[in-house]
Amino acid sequence: MKTLIVLSAMPGSGKSTWAKQYQAEHSHTLIVSSDAIRYELTGQSQDFSRQKEVWELFSLRIHEYAQKYDDVTVILDALNDLNCLREKYVKENPEFDQYVLVLLPRTVEQIRYYNKERNFSQVVPDEQLEMLIQKWEEPTEDIKALFDKVIEVHW
Repeated sequence: MKTLIVLSAMPGSGKSTWAKQYQAEHSHTLIVSSDAIRYELTGQSQDFSRQKEVWELFSLRIHEYAQKYDDVTVILDALNDLNCLREKYVKENPEFDQYVLVLLPRTVEQIRYYNKERNFSQVVPDEQLEMLIQKWEEPTEDIKALFDKVIEVHW
């Protein structure tokens, strides 16, 4: 079975931590991380100068992993903060048998606090973080219905 897990949460919510824990507990699990791809391309996970390439490679890896393996879970480790993105990953990846949306909800106060507690190279500047908070969209019922499962992780 091929499963696509779409993580959706703000910076510092624990997406990467959750993905790594899941991978450690479930064989045949691969993580596609926008931060890791940014680091590959620029040497810094917070360097946004090559975003077009980052997202092209992000999408390419999803398809590559689905084509290469018959039994695989692919975790998308990125903000996926808009409903159009959540929908995009389901609709543009029909090679998967199951789609799971994992939400890691945090209050605005928690987001600000945990962002400051992150490794220095992962801290999102305050101005950018506030923009992301304002831009965030809660998943609608229509979006949730695209997924076979919706899981909320409360740390």
